[in-house]
Amino acid sequence: MGHDNCCSGSIAPDPEALPSVATERRSFIKGVGALTGGAALSSRAAADDGDEESDADRAEECRNAITFIHDGMGPTQVTGARYLKAYQEDPDQFPLNADPSETPLHMDRHEAHGTMTVFPDDPNEVVIDSAAGATSPGAIDCAASATGIGAGVKTYNGAIGGIRNEDDEFVPVETILEAASDAGLATGLVTTTRITHATPAAFAAHVPHRSMEDEIAEQYIDEADVDVLLGGGKAHFDPDQRDDGRDLLGAAEAQGYRIVETDEELADVEESPVLGLFTEDDSHLNYYLDRQSDTTQPGLVEMTEKALDLLSENDEGFFVMVEAGRVDHCGHKNDPAILDEQLEGDRAVGACLDFARDNGTAPTTVVTTADHECGGFSLGRDGIYNVDYEMIDALQASVTEGIVPAIDEEVEDVEDLQTVMSEVAGIELEDVDRNHSDADIYRAIDLGPLYAEVPALRDMLNRQMLIDFTSHGHTGVDVPLYADGPNAEFFDRARDNTDIADVMADALGVK
Repeated sequence: MGHDNCCSGSIAPDPEALPSVATERRSFIKGVGALTGGAALSSRAAADDGDEESDADRAEECRNAITFIHDGMGPTQVTGARYLKAYQEDPDQFPLNADPSETPLHMDRHEAHGTMTVFPDDPNEVVIDSAAGATSPGAIDCAASATGIGAGVKTYNGAIGGIRNEDDEFVPVETILEAASDAGLATGLVTTTRITHATPAAFAAHVPHRSMEDEIAEQYIDEADVDVLLGGGKAHFDPDQRDDGRDLLGAAEAQGYRIVETDEELADVEESPVLGLFTEDDSHLNYYLDRQSDTTQPGLVEMTEKALDLLSENDEGFFVMVEAGRVDHCGHKNDPAILDEQLEGDRAVGACLDFARDNGTAPTTVVTTADHECGGFSLGRDGIYNVDYEMIDALQASVTEGIVPAIDEEVEDVEDLQTVMSEVAGIELEDVDRNHSDADIYRAIDLGPLYAEVPALRDMLNRQMLIDFTSHGHTGVDVPLYADGPNAEFFDRARDNTDIADVMADALGVK
């Protein structure tokens, strides 16, 4: 089953070229003492010195942990989201109200602010067989980075929950989600991508390559025991769409999962386990802008709040990974909808922090970060010291999945294009390129689907908005890192993506 991976335009490798799966399995815990020079971060290390951990010690430990991943977020995405939010809240005072003290992002609320390095197991290797295509030295894909975050190990691009050993075999590695589940905690995965996509998969599945999404779905149902699974990609569970015809929907129901497919059905769920599959095929959830009309898909905030509500019913606590997954896709497509995706993720971060800081909530560690930056996004371009946030705010649909499909379906002449731009995009055609007539713009877009989908309209809008991208792929820059709650102080500096799992494990008291 083929689909548009996060690193679009790639081709899955020949299965014969993938490493075989070893029978061994590695634990991910390096030990927080190794990360801190011997100093424990929570009560866990001290409690381990005794024969048994006391009830008082357990009560003092963090029982909940939330890892929030903005897939594809770099420093510029954060800055742009802040400015767009400031413009939306008070255009008359903008940009003077963009001061973080006046218009804070929810990410600003974290106690600790740092940065994080992200690179694969061999930064000098040019990978040609991963879903990322040819990867420049130092740039990592979603699979390898999520495995680093979730299991605390460096691995090759494309690997899901495992590493390649000296014999060129794929070795599964235990993840923080699995360690939490083994300790009796509830677990969850929430994403705006397919639920079998690379980032969520790396926390609960183990396959040599991210393209093996049918196998990932099988592992979720047969082995992983995840209490809350919310995302897109029903095709990988549906017997009518799977290559092997296996009915994973029926298998999930037999294990007690309630399967929901709309926002209303999700709102009615009162207990786990739940499997939410909000797209009928193998697609992701719609972009945020495209989800604001004519859809039954839930938003990321709604999914996050529901997951936290369900998981917090477990008296032992929980671990959940939440992903704003389509920031990355906007980066790959160079789509100006990127800042709206970033802001939706930030609102979901706010929901996590509101939950964590509620007086009735057990101590909760929240770590918010990215797996990598995507697109080489920039604010300002062509030597012009400005960004048109008014135009960015006016945008009502993504270019690639909202505006272009409407053009392909409805546009026969320049008047049709004027209507689509006004009613679907929220931007008048004359504002798309102020140096050319509507007729000239129509001719530029009407050169065919390739031109409509990729360079013409998108590049015109980006040029007028004064934003730009240097790449259609991932870049190697450090990414933002935030933390709140127990052990947050560990992240108030530069860290590596492989540090997060160990600190989370220490906070949760799991081994």
